[in-house]
Amino acid sequence: MSTLINRFFSQNAPTIEKSNLIISGSDSILDYFINKGSSCKKFNDLAQKVRQYQFPEQDFKSNLADIYLYLEIEDYLIYHDPRCITSKVALRKEITINFSDIASKEAFRPLFETGRNQEIILGHFFISYILQSFQALEKSNKLASRWLGSINSTPPILKNLDLVGQINSFRKLKENLHKIYVEFLNSFGKEFSDAIFYNALKDFNFNYHRLESKNTLKEMIPQGFFEVESIPVKNGSESPEIKVHIDTKKAVAIDNNSVLEYILDGYILINQEGNVIDNNSNALQIFGLQKEALKNKSIFDLLSEEIAIQLRKDLFNPDPAIPKNIIGTRLETELQKSNGITDDYEIAITNNYSSPQDTYSIFLKNITNKKDTLKSVREAKINAERMAKAKSTFLSNMSHEIRTPLNVILGLSEIITKSDHKNESLLRKNVDGINFSAKSLLSIVNDILDFSKIEAGKLTLQAIDFNLRDVVENLANGFEIKAKEKGLKLEAFMDKDIPDIVIGDQYRLNQILTNLIGNSIKFTQEGQITINILKVAEDDSAITLNFQVKDTGIGIPEDKLENIFDSFYQVENPENSKITGTGLGLAITKELIYLQEGTLDASSEVGVGSVFEFSIPLKKSKLKKITNTVKYSGELDLKLNNLRVLVAEDNQMNQFYIKQLLNGLNVEVDIAENGQEAVEIFKNSKTDYDIVFMDMHMPVMNGLEAISIIRKSNKNSRKKIPIVACSADVFPEARKNAIKAGIDFYLTKPLNEDAVKEVLFWLISDEDFNPNTPSNTTGQDVVGAKSSTIDINMLLETFDNDEEFIISLLEVFIKETPEDYKSLRSCMEREYYSRASSLAHKMKSSFMNLGMTLLGHHLQQIESNTIKNEGLNDAKKHMTAFNSLYTKALLEINIILIELRQH
Repeated sequence: MSTLINRFFSQNAPTIEKSNLIISGSDSILDYFINKGSSCKKFNDLAQKVRQYQFPEQDFKSNLADIYLYLEIEDYLIYHDPRCITSKVALRKEITINFSDIASKEAFRPLFETGRNQEIILGHFFISYILQSFQALEKSNKLASRWLGSINSTPPILKNLDLVGQINSFRKLKENLHKIYVEFLNSFGKEFSDAIFYNALKDFNFNYHRLESKNTLKEMIPQGFFEVESIPVKNGSESPEIKVHIDTKKAVAIDNNSVLEYILDGYILINQEGNVIDNNSNALQIFGLQKEALKNKSIFDLLSEEIAIQLRKDLFNPDPAIPKNIIGTRLETELQKSNGITDDYEIAITNNYSSPQDTYSIFLKNITNKKDTLKSVREAKINAERMAKAKSTFLSNMSHEIRTPLNVILGLSEIITKSDHKNESLLRKNVDGINFSAKSLLSIVNDILDFSKIEAGKLTLQAIDFNLRDVVENLANGFEIKAKEKGLKLEAFMDKDIPDIVIGDQYRLNQILTNLIGNSIKFTQEGQITINILKVAEDDSAITLNFQVKDTGIGIPEDKLENIFDSFYQVENPENSKITGTGLGLAITKELIYLQEGTLDASSEVGVGSVFEFSIPLKKSKLKKITNTVKYSGELDLKLNNLRVLVAEDNQMNQFYIKQLLNGLNVEVDIAENGQEAVEIFKNSKTDYDIVFMDMHMPVMNGLEAISIIRKSNKNSRKKIPIVACSADVFPEARKNAIKAGIDFYLTKPLNEDAVKEVLFWLISDEDFNPNTPSNTTGQDVVGAKSSTIDINMLLETFDNDEEFIISLLEVFIKETPEDYKSLRSCMEREYYSRASSLAHKMKSSFMNLGMTLLGHHLQQIESNTIKNEGLNDAKKHMTAFNSLYTKALLEINIILIELRQH
C-alpha cells in the first residue's frame, strides 16, 4: 500500500516541485504565494532561491528574511508572471485573510500602510530591530530590554492621523532613536554602537529594498553635527535624561548641508574645473567611496565618457550666450559603482551662479526600479496582447470546431426526420455520422476541461495495469482507416522486448498518442506516418519507453517550433489555412507527458516532415493477461426484468434517451420533471422503487435537496433505496456535495450504456456475479471501483487532489465504521435482521464512496437478503465473507490516513 501511494505522489509532483517546497520561517505563506506562479525558468530560479535560502537563527532577523522573500515573490507575480493578473493590495489582503498571525508581525506591518504611515510603522520597527540587535549581545542586554519595553509600550497609533500628526510621530521616533544612540554611545563606545546602527540600516535596505519608504530611515540616523553631552547611565528602570545640544553657530552654516543630507538623491557640488568640493552621504553610497576619496575625484572620472565630454565643454565654455549641452537639463545614464555593479540614474546639473566662481550642483536619482517597472509593464502589455490575440483565435477556432460537428448532427437529424426510413443503409450511415460528430464534440469539451484542470494544477494520473500492446494496436488500426481516406500509409512498430502488461495511466497515454497521430495525419497530404515504440531503460521495477510519431507532412518552420506547445497556438501557414483546431491538443500533450515525469522533443523540416517523440517511465506489472471487458451473462439480463426505476430529469431529450435505454433492458421507468416532483412520486408510490437516478441541476427543487428529503423519508424503511447522481458537472465540489447528501453512485453525462448497466447489475448481483471483474466504463465517473481495498487514485482524481477533504472522509469512516460493524455483527448473531439491514445499507455507502465495491457488494447482499426469510442463509454467507475482509480494509485505510497526514 505504501508503494502504491508513493508511486502516485511521485507521478503527480509538478515539474517545479511546488508541492515539495521546504521553507524555513513562515513556510506556509511563502509556499502559498509561490504556488501562484506560472512555470518558467525565471520562476524556477525564484522557487530554488526560496527553497535554499539560509535563514538567520534569531527570530527577529528571520522575520526580516521572510519579508524579503515575500517581496521577491510579490514582485515576480505582479511584474513578470504573464498569467497572474493582480495587484500588491490584493496580494497583501490575502495575507491578512489567510495568514493573520503573519500579518500581525512587525516585519509585515509596513506592507499594509501607505505613504507617511508606512514610514512611521517602518521607523518604529527599525528602532525595535536595533534594540533587539543590542539585546542579542550579552553586555547590552539589560539596557536594550529596558528601552525595548518602553518603545513597545507606546506603539504609533495611525488611525485618523493628519499630516501634522504624521510629522510629529516621525519626529518623535527620530528623537527616541537619537536618545538610544547617545545612551549606548556613552555605555559601550562609538565603534560598537555605530556597528549596530550600520548593520541594522544595511539589513533594512536589503530586505525592504522594494519599499521606497526605506529611504526615509536615513533621516532617523543621528547626524555628525550633533554635540552630545555625555551623562552616565543611571541605575534602575527610569530612563536616563539625555540632553542633545545643537551648536547654533554651526547650525546656520550647515543648514543647507543638512537639507541636502536628507534628500533621497545623491548630491555632488563641483567647481568650474570639475573637482568635487562637497557631497551628501547618498552620493558616497552611490559610488561606494569614502568622503575624502570622493573629494579627491574629478567629476569626469565618475560619469560616463559621453556625458563627461559634454559636461567638460559646458564648464570650459564661459560664454553665457552659447547654449549648454547638458547643464540645466535632465538626462538618463548608467553609473558604475566601485564594486562593478551598474544602475540606471537620472542626472540633473544646475549652475549655482555663486561668487567669486561658479559652482555646479549635480543630483543623481536612482531610476533602476522605475525602468524595471516600465519594462515589466511593457512586457505585461505585450503578454496581455498576445494572450488576448491567442484567446480570440481560440474562441474563433472553438466556434468553428463546435459548429462543425453540430452542423452535421443537426443536418443529418433533419434528414432522418424527413426521410421515409426505407433505405436502411443510408439511415445507418446518417446515424453513424451523428454518432461520430457527437463524439468529436465531446472530445472538444474534454480538451477544454483537461486544459482547465492543467491550468489549476489539478489534473491527476492513474496507476493501473493495462495491455500496452493492445493500446498501440487499437490506435494503429483506428487511425489506419483515417489515413487511407487521405491516401496515406500508417505503420506501427513495437520493440519485442517490451512487456505486454505495464502499470500506468492508459487513458492519458492513449490521449497523448491520439493527439500526436491525429496531428500527423491532419498535416500530411502524401506519404506515411510511422509509430515506433522502443525500450530505452529498464530496472527491476520500471521500464522507460520512447514513443515516436514520424510523418512526411508539411513541416514546421524552425522559428515556430518552440511555440507549438503553447496554449491556443497554431502555426500560420497558407498550406494549413483550412486546417483548424482548438489549439489545445499539443499544450495538453506536453503537460500530460511532464506529469508522468517524461520528456518531449520535436524536430521538423518544412516540406519534409516532422518527428514528435517522448519518453515516459512505466512500472512493471506482475500480471501476464488482462480481461478488458465485463462479460454479463444472459441470466443477469433476465434479472433486470421488472425492476422499477425513478428518473428525475428536467431535460426532455435526456428523459427520452434514458427511458429508451432502460426500457430496452426491460426496466420499468417513471419520470419526474424536477426534484420536488421526484419526492412526491417517491412518497406516494404504492410499490417501492429499486433505484433512483437523480439529476443534480433542476428547477423548483434541485437534486441535492431531493436526495436529502428522500433519505429522511426512507430513514426507517427496511430497504434503503440506492440513489445514483447523474450530472454534467464534472467538478469535484459537485461530487463532494452529492456524497454528503447520501448518494451511492455518481455518473457523469453523457450517460454511457455500460455504466448504467453496471449500476443495475450491481444492484441485482448475487454470488454468480464477480465484482472483481474489470469495468468497461472508461470515461464514466462511477464512484466505486471493483476492489476489496481503498482506491486512493480514484479518490484523488474524484476530489481533484483535495487531500484535506479525503482525510476528513477517512477520519469519519474510521470513527463511525467500527461501531457500526460491531452493531451489525451483534444484530446478525441475535437475529435482529431488520436492524441489520439498515446498518448494512448505512455501511454500504461508506465503503462504496471509498472505492471498496467488493465489501459494498457483500453489504448489499446482507441488506437485501435479511429482509426476506428465504435469503437469510445467503445473508450469513455474505456476512462471513465481509468479516474476512473487514479487518484488512480498516488497516489499509489507517495506513493511508497516516501517510496523507504526513504528506
